[in-house]
Amino acid sequence: MQWLDEDFADACDFELIGLSSHLPPHRLSWELNQHLEWRFRFSHVLEIPQRTGTSKHAVYRFIEQDDAEVRTFFLVENKAKGGTIARFQGGAELDYVIQVMDEFNAIEGTIASMRGVKGINYIKALDPLQSGAIEHLALIDLSETAVD
Repeated sequence: MQWLDEDFADACDFELIGLSSHLPPHRLSWELNQHLEWRFRFSHVLEIPQRTGTSKHAVYRFIEQDDAEVRTFFLVENKAKGGTIARFQGGAELDYVIQVMDEFNAIEGTIASMRGVKGINYIKALDPLQSGAIEHLALIDLSETAVD
């Protein structure tokens, strides 16, 4: 993982939120859409090579645009059969991660607004590099084949 530390540490242009929830991904995205007036839609399945086989993680995308900024959110299954995206910093216990991409990377307000969403049991900020998630999420916006 040393090469990731050197190559990607400076290029990490997103924040990461970890969630614990008993809901399936489509239902969690619906709850977020209802409570926060977001518009998550299924984007694609992220396939990650593992030691034996491949793990498949559902990805939902929402782009929020206003006059001042553009923010992109990816809701990603953290734990899937055969693999986990965020493995460290307590991430292995979290069911989902939300990748937040904007020019300010200020997620405190986002986390506060998500605390009242039905089905979210626990929420916390994760460091993309230290959690191990950057390896799989650094290029998610380039590898997507979005459903529009």
